[in-house]
Amino acid sequence: MLRRSKLIVLSLSFLLNITVSQNLKCKNNNDAGNVDWVILYKGPTQANGKVLLSTAPGNWENGAAALTEPRGHSFAGSLTGVVTNEANIKFLAYNNVPPAVPNVQTKSNSKGVIIVSTTPGENEGRWIVHTVPGFPAAKTGYNWPAAENAKGHLLICMTIAETQINAIGWSLDTTKIILQIIQK
Repeated sequence: MLRRSKLIVLSLSFLLNITVSQNLKCKNNNDAGNVDWVILYKGPTQANGKVLLSTAPGNWENGAAALTEPRGHSFAGSLTGVVTNEANIKFLAYNNVPPAVPNVQTKSNSKGVIIVSTTPGENEGRWIVHTVPGFPAAKTGYNWPAAENAKGHLLICMTIAETQINAIGWSLDTTKIILQIIQK
């Protein structure tokens, strides 16, 4: 238990020592602008889902593009730097069903990504939590898992401040996450 806590603290300390950049806000419904948070609910068999934005709370919109598309919707844009190579972006991904790792046994059902930038001078990043097994696969391009099209999913992106990393680390340690990748 103590070793696990140290690993998570060290991993998040790596992220905490990075100054994050303002361009890392969550992306809006069509990936054309920034928002503080976005929630996407994709019902079973739905392609686009419904989106709720911080700029219009209480107003669910149809998703701008299918989640299988590599651009044109909030989560394709919000995962920039994880699914593509970006020199100034670092991330920590966790998933109880990591991509290409069969038969993982865990007590956690946690999936997400913390994304920060090494560009000096700002204090924002993204924390994405979701329900999609094996997603995203790092540095392989945006690729929604075809097996998940028939299932319902929830994806939440929150713009975070560097000062929130310790609280996030405590939360992740409590849920016994499996670190998928730390991109340095």
